[in-house]
Amino acid sequence: MQELLLRMKKNYTYDAATGRLTSSRLGRTIRGKKRDRCGYLCVLCNLDKRQVFVYLHHAVWAVCKGCWPTQQIDHINGDKTDNRIENLREVSGSENKMNMLLPWKPNAKTGLPGVYPHGNKFQTSIYGKSVYFHDPYEAFYHLTLLGRRYKGNEGNERNERNEGNE
Repeated sequence: MQELLLRMKKNYTYDAATGRLTSSRLGRTIRGKKRDRCGYLCVLCNLDKRQVFVYLHHAVWAVCKGCWPTQQIDHINGDKTDNRIENLREVSGSENKMNMLLPWKPNAKTGLPGVYPHGNKFQTSIYGKSVYFHDPYEAFYHLTLLGRRYKGNEGNERNERNEGNE
């Protein structure tokens, strides 16, 4: 991996304003391609006689910091394609999960994601423990205080692709 790091530092330059890697040799922007089902961008690197896929945000981290990340890299704003170095931070797995954008799937009875009716109270899960509130909006407010952020309700990518095919 150290050889790959040296090669990346030699062959790529990082533009802090745009958050993009540029090939020093060709002068082209390295955009990356979605190679995994989670939506992260990957870049193909040649190492000796083999090709290695590297996450683009790991490549940006390596070029800027001069070392590979020892923990997970978190996109602070939740956008997996925004690889500006100020948007990336090295965190543990549990911290990374806490900053995850959750899908906006409102409960049918409360109309709020993550809030479920439980008798005459409303239940939500905070740090894996069930917590009960009298008001559903109070429960949702406590989830947002913890940093839970929700994706907009624009629709699922799969649904948009299917509608375009019909």
